[in-house]
Amino acid sequence: MLVGFCKAYIKASETPPALALTYLAVPIALSHDMEPSFSATNAATGLLAWLNRYPDLRLDLGDRLDASKDIVSSAVRLGLSSRALALNDGGTLTLGAAAPSMTKADDLPEEPKGAVRRAQRLGTWMGKAGTAASVFSALGVVP
Repeated sequence: MLVGFCKAYIKASETPPALALTYLAVPIALSHDMEPSFSATNAATGLLAWLNRYPDLRLDLGDRLDASKDIVSSAVRLGLSSRALALNDGGTLTLGAAAPSMTKADDLPEEPKGAVRRAQRLGTWMGKAGTAASVFSALGVVP
């Protein structure tokens, strides 16, 4: 999921994402109950348009983010230790030397595959949304 998020973000913005954005993207991507809101969009929809169409998504977002901090931290540590991801001096994540191909995600069961697709969509949207601060502000949360 994190590799897909980073690849999509980098493709959309030509810069690597701030590490802090993973603490937004992973819990949202893992939230299977948000799938209907993603199914009604595409990569061109954009973060703000998605949030305007589904404002209720922000209601319990803070609780989801708090509940998932340990999961995200573990995922980041795994990505870094496996060299699938690399942490830059500026606190951004980039693809590491051992980043797996995204075609491997095609072999996953449907639910995890959906989480990867949602992470990629969020990477594209967040990459086009501007700064990390803009993304946090749009979602109504503080880092």
